[in-house]
Amino acid sequence: MIVFNRHIVFQNEETLQTHISHDSLETINVAEEKEYSLQKNFLLKSGWYPMSGREMRYYSSKPFEEAGRIFSWALEIKDTMTLVWDADQRNILYTKKKEYTPQILKFWVLHTFIPLILELERSYHFLHVGSVEVADKAVLFSAFSYGGKSTLTDYFMQNGHAMLTDDSIAIESRGDTYFAVSSYPFHRPFREIETLGYPVVNFVTDPKPIHAVYLLEKSEPDVAIEVTELKGIEKFKAFYYSSFIDFDFMKQERFGFFAEMAKNVAIYKITIPWNIERLDEVYHTIVDRIDPPDMV
Repeated sequence: MIVFNRHIVFQNEETLQTHISHDSLETINVAEEKEYSLQKNFLLKSGWYPMSGREMRYYSSKPFEEAGRIFSWALEIKDTMTLVWDADQRNILYTKKKEYTPQILKFWVLHTFIPLILELERSYHFLHVGSVEVADKAVLFSAFSYGGKSTLTDYFMQNGHAMLTDDSIAIESRGDTYFAVSSYPFHRPFREIETLGYPVVNFVTDPKPIHAVYLLEKSEPDVAIEVTELKGIEKFKAFYYSSFIDFDFMKQERFGFFAEMAKNVAIYKITIPWNIERLDEVYHTIVDRIDPPDMV
């Protein structure tokens, strides 16, 4: 499957195979390694942190801030599995523990591990947003947890728009133009731990130029829908609060990247009436700003 513009192949899990040849894309193989010593292969390890309902910790072959682009590191998910990034071979290795299942492997590789790899290698920077395609451009939805971005993403999909992501997006800069790079072809409108949701056929695989970011503001059910363009520091804050990955040693680098992005990408705050029956109004408010209806 195509994940963040890479071709991902789960070699040892037949139930996860969706093998299609994509000669123009880098292929990352996910393969089982029955015996792997973290202590022998890595110099540094972190303490335990909570993530996605489990405890996990990082391992690195050298200090992250000194590692440059190519280095190996690992993620240990307590009692579940270990994921290792083999930087030389460009593969992901995994070892199973007692609570391992193929579905949990797929979740941690696609949802967490690959974004971490690509961020640490400086391939992309990531945002915690939903995103759909409108008029051949990417529209991003940002909100705090349970703020409506998955619901709004789902509503756009029901209206025929292709999905880029319902959880995290990779951002690539090409000069002054910023592109959204799609995550993985799964959608979970209801946030269940360690699941990716159901497969999505109408999925964008090529990077798309970003039209705008919409910051969703939960409002009373009967309020008017208002759209306000953000300016100055408020634009940067919208990116800061949408971070998907937040390594301390990358804060300055991320600050510079998103400060430049804020100069070139429009960001709007939109009030979202907390009333499912008014989703169509929200939908048309956004779509008509991008692709106005024909004048009669």
